[in-house]
Amino acid sequence: MTDLLEKPGAAPAPMDRAMLRQMLIENPDWVRRDAELMSHLAGAPEGVADLGRVVRDRLLGEVRELRQRHKAMAHLARENLALMARAQSFVLSLFDCADLDELDYKLAWEAPAALGVDKARLYLEGSTPMIVSEAIHPCAEGLTDELLGDHNDYTGGCSRRTARTLYGGEMGSHALCRIEANGQTGLLALAAREPDQFHSGQGTEVLNFVARGIESRLSQWLTRA
Repeated sequence: MTDLLEKPGAAPAPMDRAMLRQMLIENPDWVRRDAELMSHLAGAPEGVADLGRVVRDRLLGEVRELRQRHKAMAHLARENLALMARAQSFVLSLFDCADLDELDYKLAWEAPAALGVDKARLYLEGSTPMIVSEAIHPCAEGLTDELLGDHNDYTGGCSRRTARTLYGGEMGSHALCRIEANGQTGLLALAAREPDQFHSGQGTEVLNFVARGIESRLSQWLTRA
């Protein structure tokens, strides 16, 4: 029997053609499941316009594009689930903090890795809860409203002036969330160097989840305003 794999360009012998024909008759799904093979088998004679093939090619292109979109969506879903899992673990770890100093340490050194950002800062208006800190800082009253307006949170680009004020250097994008603890207003700020990591219209479920966890811990240590 001729080895068709060794001579892919050669026509098979009559016996081979008969066997191949019988195999395809017995297994038609081999062809049906291969859209490109079906397209070639159904092609028009040379020099004849085949509108059906044009439509099939277009459909094949759309199928490939849909598959790529599905893969991208599946990848994004996995990333979101992984982020939520890390965020949940981080928030749970906050309940092990004995004081503001431990909370400050976690925000400065553990939050960036857990939340996939470069900087994590917490600003408290009109309050100086810590003399020396890395992530928890005092700020002027009204800063939260200046940055958020009437909104609870924000995701998007970060101007140079704002980046220098909040993070001490340039950042590409950031996410901000209002904090309320014992009558005191604050701002949770997460920044990334990539300009497209945070963008307008982005979901803020994880951001607000982390903010509410921080609020619950702050309420134990801040004096009621």
